[in-house]
Amino acid sequence: MKILAASILSIILLVGCANSAEQAATATAAPYTKAVTESASASSIQTVTLKSHALKREMNAEIYLPPGYNAAVHYPVLYMLYGYGGNESSWFSWLGLNKAADRLIGEGTIKPVIIVCPAYGNSFGVNTKAGQGVNPGGVDEGMYEDYLTKDLITYVDRHYSTIASKEGRYIGGASMGGYAALYLAFNHSNLYSKVGGHSAALWDYSQADQFTDQRDWLYPNDKLRQQRDPLLLARSKKLAGLKIYLDAGDSDQLSIEDQGLYNILKSQKKSAEWHSGPGGHDTNYWGSQLDNYLKFYAGR
Repeated sequence: MKILAASILSIILLVGCANSAEQAATATAAPYTKAVTESASASSIQTVTLKSHALKREMNAEIYLPPGYNAAVHYPVLYMLYGYGGNESSWFSWLGLNKAADRLIGEGTIKPVIIVCPAYGNSFGVNTKAGQGVNPGGVDEGMYEDYLTKDLITYVDRHYSTIASKEGRYIGGASMGGYAALYLAFNHSNLYSKVGGHSAALWDYSQADQFTDQRDWLYPNDKLRQQRDPLLLARSKKLAGLKIYLDAGDSDQLSIEDQGLYNILKSQKKSAEWHSGPGGHDTNYWGSQLDNYLKFYAGR
């Protein structure tokens, strides 16, 4: 846990950094096509505030619109989740995901894509209730899963020109955000067609485990662990039509658990890939991988 513990105290953790939702997930929309003339306008990042019925308060999100965004075109949407201690601007302000997307779109390497980076506290993206587990401090309890899978998706599909179906919706994240992305995609594989766990915070109950107080808050009993642990969900869920990308730096201790998840997925004959490169649990590693991430989600 030394690597991840140190990262909490540093800037790297800044990046990790109801029926209406079901209707949005199944709505038909024309896929992106170059037949529609695009303008040469630059990309933009919009800061929006949406009302969350699940959390009973307003929440912020930053939304990247690709160069030449055109309301007559339907775009795929990538939801990117920050790591513990981060916020909705972390992927853009600290890692420059928007700049990488601009470059790859300009090269024709990836399709134009909307990128949504929502605030979700330090919640791990899970529906939690006070007293359900021992709160270690620093985490956020509430109906965050419902907020992310219902309120947020509904808002984005209503306000932007999206491919409002599983085929055009992706989710990923780093560290805590990697756990949240995997958890949400495994439990809601009807909503997402691709998921990325980048240095995902996972626990296999071995000596490699870090932050066991957060683990025990998320998994206070066996029933909830069965519902929340991506390592167990990989065995129990069908995950039909879901493509999975896992990676971690070769000096990141979390790579042990992350590669363990990959091994489980492959043993279950699920569509998963594993990547590793030089680096640890930090912005240098994630920044070096932005092109690979975007090619997985939106590559041509």
